[in-house]
Amino acid sequence: MRPLFRILLMLILPFMSGAQERCMTNGASAGRETIRNGSGSGEMSGEIVIPVVVHVIWRTSVENISDDQIRSQIDALNADFSLRNADFSKVPAVFAGKAAEAGIRFVLATADPQGRPTNGIIRKNTTAQLWINDDRIKKTSAGGSDPWDSRQYLNIWVGNLSSTLIGFSTFPGAPADKDGIVIRYNAFGTRGTLSPPFDRGRTLTHETGHWLGLQHLWGDSPCGDDGVEDTPRQRTGNRGIPQFPRLNTGCENGPNGDMFMNFMDFSDDRSLLMFTKGQADRMRAQFQTGGPRHTLLQSRGAAEPWNLNADIVPGLTKTSQVYPNPATQNIRIRTSGPLPKDYEIIDASGRMVTGGKLNGTDPLIDIGQLKPGTYHLRLGNTVIRWIKGG
Repeated sequence: MRPLFRILLMLILPFMSGAQERCMTNGASAGRETIRNGSGSGEMSGEIVIPVVVHVIWRTSVENISDDQIRSQIDALNADFSLRNADFSKVPAVFAGKAAEAGIRFVLATADPQGRPTNGIIRKNTTAQLWINDDRIKKTSAGGSDPWDSRQYLNIWVGNLSSTLIGFSTFPGAPADKDGIVIRYNAFGTRGTLSPPFDRGRTLTHETGHWLGLQHLWGDSPCGDDGVEDTPRQRTGNRGIPQFPRLNTGCENGPNGDMFMNFMDFSDDRSLLMFTKGQADRMRAQFQTGGPRHTLLQSRGAAEPWNLNADIVPGLTKTSQVYPNPATQNIRIRTSGPLPKDYEIIDASGRMVTGGKLNGTDPLIDIGQLKPGTYHLRLGNTVIRWIKGG
């Protein structure tokens, strides 16, 4: 078979057969600089904390994944990046010595770009049935959701992607209005609405690797170069659950073969288990002074909200208030204008603890189950601070 035809066939066959693609990201955009073991981290030291906002774009109720499913994904992402994933013990000994934690932690945002309290989750109902890798999901005008400032937040969009697509990501240096990661709703998290074999949160781990400058292990060309020295060359991506050693002729990666358990391969979730030291260095290098992710180090998205007197939503007056305040069992909202249909109650850490519908002109909200402390009532874009007494 002629080489060019063979390459084209490899690209076309997954779509002809209906196979699902873990990633449609173009690896060539990641750059080609080599990060060698023991270098590349430069002035970076200590843990890097990245505030995350998750845009859930849903048409049917099953696509409107729960807060619990979202939190399970953040937990899985942090376990993978810190080398605390429970299945790491499955890594063959010859590769386990190359594994490393990245020293990067991801948290759902507690303050939005205006400093208002948030739980880091945005939900948008849409009429769009499917999304493809054309970035329309990142536009409110197209039925998606506009990103928060990508210099300050990692934007993740979750929606119903086309049947052959699991996720895709931008690389460092992407346009601000497109920068971020997109994941199919049933491949996001470890609990909830999930579809094996992409049910352990590794699709987001893989795409976050791209977002932090990593390429596929094969550099998106047969026996190509991913720009990291301590990952062996391999012919192409692996599928399913490979068995060690996975040998490919022509790439001279024997006797240990492919590092198919690396998060930047295409194996099933249960087979993806590690980043290498070189990959960790490369990701951290993105945060060096002048680096494409450096501005995230100054983000206030994971800080205590500082704007508790936000703009009033249309129809509400600036005299809107919660009463009684402090309260112990119930609260009401006093305003001369119409109320939104929904409300959220957010605790001092920025986490939404309850919410629901507002009925009538003088609705009563039960707060008896809440612990004493300071809370915020969100009505659309309005945030009202109040205190739950003992």
